[in-house]
Amino acid sequence: MRRRGFLQVVVVSAATSMIRCQDELHHDYPQDGPPPISDPEDVLRVFPQGLASGDPRPDSVVLWTRVQPPAGRAGESFDVRYYVLDDAGEAPAITGTLRAAPEADHTVRLKLVELAPYTTYHYRFEALGVWSDTGRTRTAPEPEQDVTPRFAVASCQEYVGRWYHAWRALVELEEGEGAVDFVLFLGDYIYETIADPRFQPLASERALSLPDGLPLDDAPDTGNLAAYTLADYRALYRQYRADPALRRAHARYPFIAIWDDHEFTNDAWQDVANEFDERDGEERQTARREAATRAWFEYLPVDLEHDSSARFPEDIRTYRALRYGRHVELLLTDLRYYRDDHLIPEGPLAPDVGKFLEHSPLGARVLAIKPAFDALEAELRPTMLGATQRDWLLDAARGSTATWKLWASALMVAQLVVDLSAFDQLPALLRNAYYFKPDQWDGFRSERAALLAALQDVENLVVLSGDLHGFYAAHLRPDFDEPDAPATAVEFTTAGISSISLLEQLALFTSQDPALATLGLGEIVPLFDDNVRAHGSHFVHADSARYGLALVVARAGELDVELLELDAVTSPEYSPPARRRRFRVRSGTSAIESL
Repeated sequence: MRRRGFLQVVVVSAATSMIRCQDELHHDYPQDGPPPISDPEDVLRVFPQGLASGDPRPDSVVLWTRVQPPAGRAGESFDVRYYVLDDAGEAPAITGTLRAAPEADHTVRLKLVELAPYTTYHYRFEALGVWSDTGRTRTAPEPEQDVTPRFAVASCQEYVGRWYHAWRALVELEEGEGAVDFVLFLGDYIYETIADPRFQPLASERALSLPDGLPLDDAPDTGNLAAYTLADYRALYRQYRADPALRRAHARYPFIAIWDDHEFTNDAWQDVANEFDERDGEERQTARREAATRAWFEYLPVDLEHDSSARFPEDIRTYRALRYGRHVELLLTDLRYYRDDHLIPEGPLAPDVGKFLEHSPLGARVLAIKPAFDALEAELRPTMLGATQRDWLLDAARGSTATWKLWASALMVAQLVVDLSAFDQLPALLRNAYYFKPDQWDGFRSERAALLAALQDVENLVVLSGDLHGFYAAHLRPDFDEPDAPATAVEFTTAGISSISLLEQLALFTSQDPALATLGLGEIVPLFDDNVRAHGSHFVHADSARYGLALVVARAGELDVELLELDAVTSPEYSPPARRRRFRVRSGTSAIESL
């Protein structure tokens, strides 16, 4: 049997404060009374990434922190004490000592077990003589406990030139509305690039650096680099996690996280990157994929096992289910590790599906002509999930007794078609109906149809998705080309916390290419949402210009979704959400109501 690597989580029993897995433990450290308050500057120096918790279950939760080694001591390990109390302060403190080792970039995690259900706990860490700030977490309710979960849904938090005002908005809501139970994060926690003009056009003090970096263009002075090594990915997490607003959110709420592509590289599939669009052939980069996976595991408080001695894809399994009381079952899927390649290669021309440029994502991962793509997809029937995960998802959804089955899909499930046939200013060759982004579920429409058909008898199925950098609400059906067919599920897509909005990105893209600007595509961009709704009757809402996050409240009779909409995130000056838009799905229906 292969020996598990050093990244195995330490499991601590709250009932006994005894350790069940001794891999990283040195000794138990009881405390007499609460620990002291440390100087704030010392706290930031020793714990620059703060602390976090995640994957709450009725009897357990994962706690996390990282210790910054003093100058000249990066190769050393350090003792890290922990101190945990329940909200009432009645149970004895849970205490002990871990080791922050360089092999895990001085991150530490422990899983507290035998906790009380639906209970708030407060926790702190100590290292190098300094006590951290206090973190707060909450366990999940028992499976049949009748509570009303309220949680946030977030994704896509670009750092360069942008600020995390949405996290501040979430924290400030507590004063009048109370805390959310947890945050569901749907991927793109980091972005692998630091100065990519397609995504990161803004230069400011919100700049990033990489110790190594993969150059993405031929000009050495542009700084257009992508993370490539384990040191690179770790550096990104350290810089992202040092943001004050993100630190506060992690300290207040347990996170339940999945990944998307940018935790590795844009539009990735399995261990294959797409940065150079097949100029040098297929970009299979197994060591890079493993490094990205390891850094994600080190920095996210997930209740998973990572086998550091195994090769991709056996090193980790991130798809899982979490029950949250009587009314919520979270079905968390992985849409990157097991998927097939995009149907249209980036390298050669393929004019019949709109691939008019060599070595380009256009016509391959973006804007493929729908009729021709449909014919090819029906023949090849690629998979997004892989057979094993697909069977797991079907079994988990069908077998759940929760009122609401919430499928966490990093990518939008609803069909997203842009029809340019009516724009006479375009050449006839371009006047077609296009799948806007075949990288998402439109590129896997046969599998999507089979899933939605197989799940049509599962009551109260709701998809929660991200990635697209806009807010959307849609009815789902196995065949979106049959608009009169009954919906079998509904979907809510959250905008990005800070990543460039879809409309802004489209405007930037068309302005950067003189040929596209000459065609007048810049004039079409503001019409994007109207076009999507006109050619997709399943969309109840489409707003590709906003930022923010969603709030979900689940009850026996209805599920409410509220969109916290921010207009801009490119200034450090904070403005509260400009709008709060609400929707409702009533139990037993697959219909979205606007409130």
